[in-house]
Amino acid sequence: MKIINEIYFKSPTSLQNFMISTYGRIIYKRRYEGIYYKIRNEIDRLKSLNKGEVKALQERLLYEMIKYCITEIPYYKNLCSDFGLTANDFTTIEDLKKLPTLDKQTLLAQKDNFRPRNGPKPFIVQHTSGSTGTPLSLHVDEHTYKLAMALLVDHEENHGVPFGSRRATFAGRMLKPINDMTPPFSRFNRPENQRLFSSYHLNEMTFPHYKNELNRFQPEELIGYPSAICNLADHYLKTDSEPGFRLKAVITNSETLLVWQREKIEFVFGCPVYDYYGTAEYVMFAGQDQKGIYRPSPIIGISEVEVSDDSKDTGRLLATSLTNKQMPLLRYSLGDTATLASVSEASIGAPALRSVNGRTDDYIETLDGRLIGRIDHIFKGVEGIREAQVVQSQAGWATIKLVAHSRASVNECDLLSNCKQRLGEDFQATIEYVERIPRGRNGKFRSVVRRQAKK
Repeated sequence: MKIINEIYFKSPTSLQNFMISTYGRIIYKRRYEGIYYKIRNEIDRLKSLNKGEVKALQERLLYEMIKYCITEIPYYKNLCSDFGLTANDFTTIEDLKKLPTLDKQTLLAQKDNFRPRNGPKPFIVQHTSGSTGTPLSLHVDEHTYKLAMALLVDHEENHGVPFGSRRATFAGRMLKPINDMTPPFSRFNRPENQRLFSSYHLNEMTFPHYKNELNRFQPEELIGYPSAICNLADHYLKTDSEPGFRLKAVITNSETLLVWQREKIEFVFGCPVYDYYGTAEYVMFAGQDQKGIYRPSPIIGISEVEVSDDSKDTGRLLATSLTNKQMPLLRYSLGDTATLASVSEASIGAPALRSVNGRTDDYIETLDGRLIGRIDHIFKGVEGIREAQVVQSQAGWATIKLVAHSRASVNECDLLSNCKQRLGEDFQATIEYVERIPRGRNGKFRSVVRRQAKK
């Protein structure tokens, strides 16, 4: 792969487009051929089921998965033996609570014990660094992989973007050397009618080229990281210009979608933003509906929100595999937290989520030990901010890093007042202006960074 990357970066743009489209064809066949359309039919049939029928389907799939795990997966064979459990002890979704939660540390330490000893080879092996930076190889079977692809397509089509529509993607892909600031800044994946844009080269000087490339392509959908698409929107605002294309929807993923990001993106592009939450472990997919409520798919996994003692609706997000027999995970802690929607907003057969709040370490800690999530509201109504990140190294204190149009355009008093209103009068915050906020190794943006205090 390293040699292929070297050849790619040394090639002219036309050859790079050819290489991307050639690889895109391989990925297209892997995603959308074979049993894919049978799976799409299953998703469509699911929409006609009532709440009781969906619950019955989930419980049947759960029983079959538990039975499989006990006989084929060493970790669960040993675990259920230690707890004196058999497959017959899991006849309802509530029975899942008989099992302890599974964390990433255990999965990493015993990864080989989560795979069947004598099964077929995995359809794909996905390598991810995860939120901790620790490498993990995830084995996935064909049905689960194509189900995840089908759920994304269904999410897009539900919001008016037909399969095959012109799509502009802003994510973490490195399309050209970081120091190469010459246009073009996008590459074309012909099989998926997708133009890939670099998220690493957009600035005041290059924006006119991005604008022209987008106008020529005329995308019907923008999809990618909220931070990257919001950065694009900010350049339109800063230059007092408008997109020369009309979108059907903006689809965001991979990062927590913040309130101010949504407002800015919708204002600039004149269409709704529909976020979705997916996992590298293929245990959950939840797309936002028209009201912004996340609806977990009931056929890829069972989701739970393990609420804390001091909260009735917010807690750790857990998920259980219902399909992936190559690496099934039961009551797996995704490392994120979520807030349940009200009963009236609940989805059939699965809990609806009002928000997915980000990783458990993305909370700000107050002096009295409270952990406060979703603090993006502190920026509401504060003009002049292009991007912001809150960095905390000790309880009750944080640095707010701002990328601003100018220092004079930011009302610091309002920002600090909002901070105290959300985090307490005794909370101390300082403002630091920076040229840019670094992304992680995967190109993702973190709105909150909590660091261990030096001892």
